[in-house]
This record gives sequence, structure tokens and C-alpha cells, in this order.
Amino acid sequence: MSYVQVKQKYQITIPAILRNQLGIHEGDTLDARIEQGHIVFTPQEIIKKETKKSKLSSYLGAGKGLFSSPEEANNFIRKERELWD
Repeated sequence: MSYVQVKQKYQITIPAILRNQLGIHEGDTLDARIEQGHIVFTPQEIIKKETKKSKLSSYLGAGKGLFSSPEEANNFIRKERELWD
């Protein structure tokens, strides 16, 4: 049995052994409810909606394999930029 202490602002820390068994990681979402007088937390799969202001880092690696070399990618970009003018 694992014990937790309620801290300031009613926060608790889930013991590592329980987190590891359930595969819970920082930032995960848990469903919290009361069942028969007990607090029950259940890990949830939440699909986050894409926003118009997506972080640039979310596109890293998106073009992997499209070009055989960095030079080929640069040539493609140059040609596209020429079309803008």
C-alpha cells in the first residue's frame, strides 16, 4: 500500500511505483471521481485540438525523407521563392 500526503493547495504526489505500473507521465490527464467513498483516478487519452497558432516545433521532422540532400531542399526552396516575386 502506498500513502500520499495532501500538500499545500490540496496537491498530492502519485508514488513512482504506481505511476510506472500505469504508465503515467508528467502532463497526462486523469479522470477523478468518487466511488463508494473513495477517490479514484483513471488515466485518460485526451486528443488535443490543433490550434491555428501551432508551435513551430510541432513541424520538426515533417519533411523527413522528401529530399535526398540538403542541397536538393535548398534548390527547391529557392525555386519556390522565385515564384513569389
